[in-house]
Amino acid sequence: MDTKQSNATILWFKDLCLDYLSLVGGKNSSLGELINLDGVKVPNGYAITTNAFDEFMNPMKSKILQATSRLREDGFDDVNLLDKTSKEIRSMIEAQSFERGFEIEIADAFKLLDPKRNVAVRSSATAEDLPEASFAGQQDTFLNVSTLSDLLDKIKRCFSSLYTARAMSYRFENGFPEDQVSLSVGVQEMVRADWNGVSGVMFTIDTETGNDNLLLITPHRGLGEALVQGQVKPDEVYVLRHSKKVIQNPQKLLKNELFSELAHQALLIEAHYRKKYGKNLYMDIEWAQDGETKDIYILQARPETIHTQAVSYKRYFFIDNKDDFEPLATGRPVGIKIGHGKSCLLKDISRMDAFQKGQVLVTRMTDPDWEPIMKKASAIVTDLGGRTCHAAIVAREMGIPCVVGTESGTKTIPEGIDVTVSCVEGEQARAFRGLPRYDAEEISFDNIPETRTQIMLNVGSPDGALAAARLPNDGVGLARLEFIIASHVGQHPLYLLKVGREDFFVEKLTTGISRIAAAFYPKPVIFRFSDFKSNEYANLTGGKPFEPQEENPMIGWRGASRYYDDRYREAFKLECHAMKSVMKDLGLDNVCVMVPFVRTIEEAEKVRSLIDDQGVKTQVYMMCEIPSNVIMAREFLQYFDGFSIGSNDLTQMTLGLDRDSALVAHLYNERDPSVKALIAQVIETCKDIGKKVGLCGQGPSDFPDFAEFLVKCGIDSFSVTPDVAVTTRLLVAKLEAQFAEEN
Repeated sequence: MDTKQSNATILWFKDLCLDYLSLVGGKNSSLGELINLDGVKVPNGYAITTNAFDEFMNPMKSKILQATSRLREDGFDDVNLLDKTSKEIRSMIEAQSFERGFEIEIADAFKLLDPKRNVAVRSSATAEDLPEASFAGQQDTFLNVSTLSDLLDKIKRCFSSLYTARAMSYRFENGFPEDQVSLSVGVQEMVRADWNGVSGVMFTIDTETGNDNLLLITPHRGLGEALVQGQVKPDEVYVLRHSKKVIQNPQKLLKNELFSELAHQALLIEAHYRKKYGKNLYMDIEWAQDGETKDIYILQARPETIHTQAVSYKRYFFIDNKDDFEPLATGRPVGIKIGHGKSCLLKDISRMDAFQKGQVLVTRMTDPDWEPIMKKASAIVTDLGGRTCHAAIVAREMGIPCVVGTESGTKTIPEGIDVTVSCVEGEQARAFRGLPRYDAEEISFDNIPETRTQIMLNVGSPDGALAAARLPNDGVGLARLEFIIASHVGQHPLYLLKVGREDFFVEKLTTGISRIAAAFYPKPVIFRFSDFKSNEYANLTGGKPFEPQEENPMIGWRGASRYYDDRYREAFKLECHAMKSVMKDLGLDNVCVMVPFVRTIEEAEKVRSLIDDQGVKTQVYMMCEIPSNVIMAREFLQYFDGFSIGSNDLTQMTLGLDRDSALVAHLYNERDPSVKALIAQVIETCKDIGKKVGLCGQGPSDFPDFAEFLVKCGIDSFSVTPDVAVTTRLLVAKLEAQFAEEN
């Protein structure tokens, strides 16, 4: 930076970079980086430097420092004193006049912008958009400014917004001295998303789980302010990092190709910032599509400040059965945590002094003025907003569980009752009446040992996959297609075929499969083809006419016997179509498939031939869950790449009992010597012929001694539920070390 630039009042974005942080603040210096980055499109504009701010503020500097020093001495918990101090300082600033020379410089620069476009006027503090703290929304932004007089007024109001209650409180909480913070203002041509355009926020990481295999984009029609302020409930679009393919696009506000292009720009920005800062950053990016030209622009980019710093994972879990407690509101989760406290309903901040530390804040929506209250809350519930609204961003940064978009929380949650907020249940968060007991464990990512035996996960549904993938794992040993059909489709595939809606089935199934596969990419994910029983299929919408009434569905028309049957074959082809689409169209080549309940060698041949005919080209495994599978293992494995032992059904079939029957439940035991003998036998057979063998039953999750038995047998892998992933891995590492010493 030369002397002329360092003394400048105005600098154009094209002449800026991050090295100018002290002169133009975080937002404007970032825009300078972006506008000069090949492949990224940024609207033209300029920065009013901190030189102008400091000169304007100099006559008031001593009074402001005196007021803020008094505030710091008396404490920021006094929200009334904080609000009073803010108003006094802001009134003083806004009453001050600009010098004539400054106004002329602003006017000359204003004339050089596109006269057909209004401008956005954005505050850019020197302590914002940093890798350590975002300061998101602390200072003011003004849109659609069209005249010089309005521009001058908004510049002054941006200057004064450095002293909002929320901004001063935030600086105090983050240890930024008042005398070391200055402000720049950005003046930027508007992208007219309000003219039938689309805007939104984009993260190069999943904001809740820290999973970086997916980029999260939240688009909506119109200007982005409505989104950030929580006035709208946006779409959630997911894009694969490795292929830039869209795997979830609910309302198609933009074509998939445009979201892929957005992801491309986001990853360019991320790579640039990582090189600049020399660390593994993720990015929080604002963007907009001009409704007139349909061009897409990047408006702002800052390092994401939560998951960038993550070195451990805190897993929250309930001790009591939460289903025993009355749910009061449901919405989208922010933060995979649980919180509790007395409910406090606030319509606006006029009653902020009524809010006590540790209460649960219940309101329609927050904005930056709410932050002094939010930092005292144990949890937050809002009626409006999505996962990138103000309430979500601040709650995430403060580490507070938050339920957004409940639509009715302020009506269904009474004032002053005990409330527990749960954000640990996948994609639906809930607020309960009462105080179910819960706990948490800290999992350090640095102290998880590697094991010879692969410890894979059983994943029940797509909703929990992103969070589960953060746990130490070697992939997914069992993902059940019937769970995805139940949660994402809800209708019988034969019924959908009958009414001509088979594309709906394939699309929904593809989305669910890809969410799980993407979460764990590139680790292997084994999807078991649907294994509903006839009574379960009948419960799907439209299912009853297509299903027989069986006395014992557990050993009836299920698994492989359905797939090649003329009565079901066309529905099974839809499952194959979805699998093929995930692998071929989306590039998720970590997908493997598995066939359940194969009774005979003839069935094995028929099903494998059908899968091959449908073009599903990947590893194909078979469930080993019937004694015939163990006895004839070598013959079955001529058609499959390996076995996954289903200990639940194998126990049922070996002991001759219905595992759904309460009358014989006391006899069900996968650790029975007969069951263990069969498991040991099939592991030995697989090892002898060089085929993979794993186990995906419940046993290793529930019984450490059963896990020990499997390790001794030399099994290649076993799958456990996510809640015991860490303890099981630690146990297996210990066992393997002991066996190594003994041998």
